[in-house]
Amino acid sequence: MDSRELSEWKAVDLYYMRLPDPWEQTGVLAAAVVAPHFQKGQRPKASAVVGLQKPPRHPLQVRAALRDLAADLEG
Repeated sequence: MDSRELSEWKAVDLYYMRLPDPWEQTGVLAAAVVAPHFQKGQRPKASAVVGLQKPPRHPLQVRAALRDLAADLEG
């Protein structure tokens, strides 16, 4: 993909329609999987299941996010 095509895709995403976000789709899928295990009205939202607004980009950020998640699960 050259810079012109990348610019076209960015324009499509910004002005015409939003392109699919795999991070958001993962949150929706995970929320749907765990929803039957919650009481009605207390089902988690996709953003609560994923827990991060944007995926980590660097290996050190991944490690820090996993440490935080483990700490949250331990209570």
